[in-house]
Amino acid sequence: MYKILLADLDLIGVETSIFPNYDVDRVYNMDDFYNFTYEKHYDIYIANYYYYDVVKELQHLNSKTRTLFIDEYYDIRHLKQAFEIADDYIIKPLNLQELAIRTEYHLKKLYSIKKEIVTYNDMYFHIKSKQLYHKNTKVKLSPNEAKLLEYFLCQLGSPLHKENILDYLESSSDGTLRVYISKLNKLGFEISYERSNLSYTLT
Repeated sequence: MYKILLADLDLIGVETSIFPNYDVDRVYNMDDFYNFTYEKHYDIYIANYYYYDVVKELQHLNSKTRTLFIDEYYDIRHLKQAFEIADDYIIKPLNLQELAIRTEYHLKKLYSIKKEIVTYNDMYFHIKSKQLYHKNTKVKLSPNEAKLLEYFLCQLGSPLHKENILDYLESSSDGTLRVYISKLNKLGFEISYERSNLSYTLT
């Protein structure tokens, strides 16, 4: 179930009618915003523009969280700043049906993004680009290291026979495979070797 954090007083009390199928939390001040986001990951923030600085500060911790800002009045400076960090911007008075439609749209985009990303602890791997990130920092991998990591991540928890891995990598030897796995283990991936059946498992 998607998790939504509401931070606008005009939405308190109406959230169950417009977001009946989501896990919704409400905050009333900046301290609550910090506390809730440190305790739980949210898929989308729906926040008054008042919380701009908080959202900007937390963005590096929750880089995949989408943000929809709500503002009391139209201000081109607010609009420009909002879109530096946010995904949408709505002016009051709110049309609740429009808000529900916009939220659904952003959650669908988030779902599409998530299908292309595999997470592991505080790291995430882009399937298409074969790029690994530790939080928001790129981690350099060779083409074969990236290919091997994708193979493990897509079969997380399953024993992978050594010969099948070598066939998948095509040009690698048993020695280079051990080097690749040693590199991935040093990065924080827990890949164990089972000698009895000659298999590796990412746990």
